[in-house]
Amino acid sequence: MLSLPFGLTFRDLYSRAGLARLDEAFLAALQASDAALAAQLTAARAAPDTLTVKAESELLIALAPHLEDFLAELFGIRAEVTALAARHHELAPLYACKRLFVQKKAMHKIKPAEAEGLDGAALAAQLAPLLGGELTELAFARHVMRWLEDETANAAALDLALRYAAWAASTPAGRAQHAGGVLFKAPHKLDHQHLVPLATD
Repeated sequence: MLSLPFGLTFRDLYSRAGLARLDEAFLAALQASDAALAAQLTAARAAPDTLTVKAESELLIALAPHLEDFLAELFGIRAEVTALAARHHELAPLYACKRLFVQKKAMHKIKPAEAEGLDGAALAAQLAPLLGGELTELAFARHVMRWLEDETANAAALDLALRYAAWAASTPAGRAQHAGGVLFKAPHKLDHQHLVPLATD
Protein backbone atom coordinates (compact mmCIF):
# COMPACT_ATOMS: atom_id res chain seq x y z
CA MET A 1 0.00 0.00 0.00
CA LEU A 2 1.53 3.30 -1.07
CA SER A 3 1.70 6.00 1.58
CA LEU A 4 3.11 9.50 1.88
CA PRO A 5 5.15 11.10 4.67
CA PHE A 6 4.31 14.37 6.46
CA GLY A 7 0.93 12.95 7.53
CA LEU A 8 -0.40 13.27 3.97
CA THR A 9 -2.43 10.93 1.78
CA PHE A 10 -2.68 10.78 -1.99
CA ARG A 11 -6.19 12.21 -1.71
CA ASP A 12 -4.63 15.33 -0.16
CA LEU A 13 -2.82 15.99 -3.44
CA TYR A 14 -6.18 16.63 -5.10
CA SER A 15 -7.59 19.13 -2.60
CA ARG A 16 -6.77 22.73 -1.82
CA ALA A 17 -6.46 22.02 1.90
CA GLY A 18 -4.17 19.08 1.24
CA LEU A 19 -1.94 21.13 -1.07
CA ALA A 20 -1.72 23.84 1.59
CA ARG A 21 -0.45 21.22 4.06
CA LEU A 22 1.97 19.96 1.44
CA ASP A 23 3.27 23.49 0.95
CA GLU A 24 3.72 23.89 4.72
CA ALA A 25 5.76 20.67 4.77
CA PHE A 26 7.95 21.95 1.94
CA LEU A 27 8.51 25.30 3.67
CA ALA A 28 9.47 23.47 6.89
CA ALA A 29 11.94 21.29 5.00
CA LEU A 30 13.38 24.34 3.23
CA GLN A 31 13.69 26.20 6.54
CA ALA A 32 15.63 23.28 8.01
CA SER A 33 18.05 23.08 5.07
CA ASP A 34 18.44 26.75 4.08
CA ALA A 35 16.80 29.31 6.37
CA ALA A 36 17.96 32.28 4.27
CA LEU A 37 16.42 30.87 1.10
CA ALA A 38 13.20 30.06 2.98
CA ALA A 39 13.00 33.68 4.14
CA GLN A 40 13.63 34.87 0.57
CA LEU A 41 10.77 32.68 -0.71
CA THR A 42 8.42 33.90 2.00
CA ALA A 43 9.23 37.52 1.19
CA ALA A 44 8.74 36.93 -2.53
CA ARG A 45 5.35 35.33 -1.92
CA ALA A 46 4.29 38.24 0.28
CA ALA A 47 5.17 40.82 -2.39
CA PRO A 48 5.45 39.06 -5.77
CA ASP A 49 5.13 42.32 -7.73
CA THR A 50 8.41 43.58 -6.29
CA LEU A 51 10.40 40.79 -8.00
CA THR A 52 12.03 41.50 -11.33
CA VAL A 53 11.87 38.76 -13.96
CA LYS A 54 15.56 38.03 -13.41
CA ALA A 55 15.19 37.87 -9.62
CA GLU A 56 12.24 35.50 -9.96
CA SER A 57 14.24 33.23 -12.27
CA GLU A 58 17.21 33.22 -9.89
CA LEU A 59 14.92 32.34 -6.97
CA LEU A 60 13.33 29.45 -8.88
CA ILE A 61 16.75 28.09 -9.86
CA ALA A 62 17.93 28.27 -6.23
CA LEU A 63 14.79 26.48 -5.04
CA ALA A 64 14.92 23.69 -7.63
CA PRO A 65 17.40 21.35 -5.84
CA HIS A 66 15.47 21.69 -2.58
CA LEU A 67 12.19 20.92 -4.34
CA GLU A 68 13.77 17.89 -6.01
CA ASP A 69 14.94 16.56 -2.63
CA PHE A 70 11.50 17.19 -1.11
CA LEU A 71 9.66 15.38 -3.94
CA ALA A 72 12.07 12.45 -3.74
CA GLU A 73 11.27 12.09 -0.04
CA LEU A 74 7.54 12.66 -0.57
CA PHE A 75 7.20 9.84 -3.09
CA GLY A 76 9.85 7.53 -1.59
CA ILE A 77 12.13 7.61 -4.64
CA ARG A 78 15.31 9.00 -3.10
CA ALA A 79 17.44 6.03 -4.19
CA GLU A 80 16.21 6.30 -7.77
CA VAL A 81 16.77 10.07 -7.90
CA THR A 82 20.27 9.64 -6.48
CA ALA A 83 21.09 6.99 -9.09
CA LEU A 84 19.75 9.22 -11.87
CA ALA A 85 21.81 12.17 -10.62
CA ALA A 86 24.94 10.00 -10.57
CA ARG A 87 24.24 8.93 -14.16
CA HIS A 88 23.75 12.57 -15.14
CA HIS A 89 27.12 13.55 -13.65
CA GLU A 90 28.79 10.62 -15.39
CA LEU A 91 27.54 11.90 -18.75
CA ALA A 92 28.26 15.58 -18.02
CA PRO A 93 31.53 15.58 -20.05
CA LEU A 94 29.52 14.71 -23.18
CA TYR A 95 27.50 17.90 -23.03
CA ALA A 96 30.43 20.10 -22.00
CA CYS A 97 32.54 18.74 -24.87
CA LYS A 98 29.67 19.09 -27.33
CA ARG A 99 29.20 22.75 -26.45
CA LEU A 100 32.80 23.87 -25.93
CA PHE A 101 34.66 21.75 -28.47
CA VAL A 102 32.44 20.15 -31.11
CA GLN A 103 30.16 23.14 -31.75
CA LYS A 104 32.38 26.05 -30.74
CA LYS A 105 35.65 24.83 -32.24
CA ALA A 106 35.32 21.93 -34.68
CA MET A 107 32.14 22.92 -36.51
CA HIS A 108 33.16 26.57 -36.49
CA LYS A 109 36.69 26.08 -37.85
CA ILE A 110 36.07 23.27 -40.35
CA LYS A 111 33.17 23.81 -42.73
CA PRO A 112 31.12 20.87 -44.13
CA ALA A 113 32.77 21.04 -47.55
CA GLU A 114 36.21 20.72 -45.96
CA ALA A 115 35.01 18.01 -43.58
CA GLU A 116 33.89 15.93 -46.58
CA GLY A 117 37.53 15.61 -47.60
CA LEU A 118 38.55 14.07 -44.26
CA ASP A 119 39.07 10.33 -43.81
CA GLY A 120 36.97 9.54 -40.76
CA ALA A 121 38.13 5.92 -40.48
CA ALA A 122 41.80 6.92 -40.56
CA LEU A 123 41.23 9.66 -37.97
CA ALA A 124 39.38 7.18 -35.74
CA ALA A 125 42.26 4.71 -36.00
CA GLN A 126 44.70 7.41 -34.90
CA LEU A 127 42.47 8.60 -32.07
CA ALA A 128 41.60 5.23 -30.56
CA PRO A 129 45.00 4.58 -28.90
CA LEU A 130 44.90 8.07 -27.36
CA LEU A 131 41.47 7.30 -25.87
CA GLY A 132 42.46 4.06 -24.22
CA GLY A 133 41.97 1.75 -27.17
CA GLU A 134 38.34 2.41 -28.16
CA LEU A 135 36.71 5.47 -29.67
CA THR A 136 33.45 5.96 -27.79
CA GLU A 137 31.71 9.32 -27.43
CA LEU A 138 32.18 9.36 -23.65
CA ALA A 139 35.90 8.48 -23.92
CA PHE A 140 36.32 11.14 -26.60
CA ALA A 141 34.60 13.78 -24.45
CA ARG A 142 36.50 12.95 -21.26
CA HIS A 143 39.90 13.03 -22.97
CA VAL A 144 39.18 16.18 -24.95
CA MET A 145 38.04 18.04 -21.82
CA ARG A 146 41.30 17.01 -20.10
CA TRP A 147 43.38 18.02 -23.13
CA LEU A 148 41.72 21.43 -23.20
CA GLU A 149 43.16 22.15 -19.73
CA ASP A 150 46.57 22.49 -21.43
CA GLU A 151 45.99 23.17 -25.11
CA THR A 152 49.66 23.83 -25.85
CA ALA A 153 50.86 20.49 -24.49
CA ASN A 154 48.01 18.62 -26.16
CA ALA A 155 47.95 20.51 -29.46
CA ALA A 156 48.50 17.44 -31.66
CA ALA A 157 45.81 15.37 -29.94
CA LEU A 158 43.37 18.27 -30.02
CA ASP A 159 43.97 18.85 -33.73
CA LEU A 160 43.24 15.18 -34.42
CA ALA A 161 40.10 15.33 -32.27
CA LEU A 162 39.04 18.58 -33.95
CA ARG A 163 39.19 17.04 -37.42
CA TYR A 164 37.37 13.89 -36.31
CA ALA A 165 34.65 15.94 -34.60
CA ALA A 166 34.12 18.02 -37.73
CA TRP A 167 33.87 14.87 -39.86
CA ALA A 168 31.49 13.18 -37.40
CA ALA A 169 29.22 16.22 -37.04
CA SER A 170 29.20 17.61 -40.58
CA THR A 171 29.25 14.70 -43.02
CA PRO A 172 26.59 12.09 -43.84
CA ALA A 173 29.06 9.28 -43.13
CA GLY A 174 30.04 10.81 -39.79
CA ARG A 175 26.44 11.35 -38.74
CA ALA A 176 25.59 7.77 -39.69
CA GLN A 177 28.55 6.51 -37.66
CA HIS A 178 27.26 8.29 -34.55
CA ALA A 179 23.53 8.11 -35.24
CA GLY A 180 22.81 6.67 -31.80
CA GLY A 181 24.86 9.23 -29.87
CA VAL A 182 24.52 12.85 -28.79
CA LEU A 183 28.04 14.27 -28.93
CA PHE A 184 28.20 15.01 -32.66
CA LYS A 185 24.59 16.01 -33.25
CA ALA A 186 24.17 19.65 -34.22
CA PRO A 187 21.24 21.47 -32.60
CA HIS A 188 18.36 22.37 -34.88
CA LYS A 189 17.11 25.93 -35.06
CA LEU A 190 13.72 26.39 -33.43
CA ASP A 191 10.99 28.86 -34.22
CA HIS A 192 9.64 29.33 -30.71
CA GLN A 193 6.46 30.91 -32.07
CA HIS A 194 5.69 27.73 -34.04
CA LEU A 195 6.70 24.81 -31.83
CA VAL A 196 3.36 23.06 -32.41
CA PRO A 197 2.20 22.46 -36.00
CA LEU A 198 -1.04 24.35 -36.60
CA ALA A 199 -3.39 24.22 -39.57
CA THR A 200 -6.11 26.86 -39.76
CA ASP A 201 -9.37 25.87 -41.41
